[in-house]
Amino acid sequence: MSAEPLSPLSTDDLVTFCHRSIDGMTRAIAWIDDELANTTPDLPNANSPAQLVVHSLAACEWWMRAVVCGDEYDRDRASEFVAKATTSELQAKCAATKKLLTELSPRLATATEVHFNPVTRVPLGQPWTVGAALIHAYEELAQHLGHLEVTVDLLLATRT
Repeated sequence: MSAEPLSPLSTDDLVTFCHRSIDGMTRAIAWIDDELANTTPDLPNANSPAQLVVHSLAACEWWMRAVVCGDEYDRDRASEFVAKATTSELQAKCAATKKLLTELSPRLATATEVHFNPVTRVPLGQPWTVGAALIHAYEELAQHLGHLEVTVDLLLATRT
């Protein structure tokens, strides 16, 4: 039995799955009010829903815009973890990021190398490639969507 070659992942596929994760964030935010959006669960090193959304969207944008496309992008990572926002502001950030990813898609599709080799908390173990950077941008959205959903569940449970 011979294996069929895998179809290459297109940037349209990648953007579709990024949009799905961002839509999940939008749904999670819809369950809470502005107070809970800025409430941190009573757990060590926990983040509020607002902080999780702001951080994950900024991380995704930085990886795609700065690392892959080479755009100037002044990211203040530390401020993401003290961010405050209303649910309306978070919904708007989600919509804006989806629009940006759609606009970046043609540039992502033609990128051949990263513009610099970022240093991360968990080293890749090899130089970053465009593919690895794009997958990591999606990874940030997907992992923090799950984190956001658990955080929203915890906050709602403590309210009743």
